[in-house]
Amino acid sequence: MTGHGTPAPAPAEPPKELEPGYHGLFLKEHGIASTRLPDQAAAEAILVEGKDLEAALRRLRNSPETEMNYLLTISGVEHPDSFESVYHLWSYSNTKELVVKVRIMKADIPEGQLPVVPSIANMWPAANWHERETYDLVGIRYSSHPYLRRILNPWDWDGHPLRRDYKQPIDALNDKNPHSMR
Repeated sequence: MTGHGTPAPAPAEPPKELEPGYHGLFLKEHGIASTRLPDQAAAEAILVEGKDLEAALRRLRNSPETEMNYLLTISGVEHPDSFESVYHLWSYSNTKELVVKVRIMKADIPEGQLPVVPSIANMWPAANWHERETYDLVGIRYSSHPYLRRILNPWDWDGHPLRRDYKQPIDALNDKNPHSMR
């Protein structure tokens, strides 16, 4: 009981492991491990290891059971303890969306290095631009990318603007000058 006569809240239970969804079971049948994540905007979401990414996406794209043949987008997310490369896939024939994530723990990234995920630009040409944008803004490097370079910032830009540790350079627009435009 709390001081006002109401019962104390029950301790939170650890989150329960989610049952594999359709696509997770499909990958498991083909020897590719994945972990179910909470659905995102009503789309099944799974986590795969970086080493399994290309095999998983190729199987999901080319198999008649799934036909995840359209790459909607690739993005990058930085969490306090990890980075994620996030892939949104769509099947025109099944009208289903799938979110596939690759997580890289910060503790596993060597000092002074960027997180690395395999490139899928050889599978989907549009991935070339998405991976370059994610590299530029979040700092995830895509191994085997045909031409990984900045796409939005100048080539000599220092840092990655969507990273938690990014420091905005001082310039005339953000110098805290009361006469500046900010």
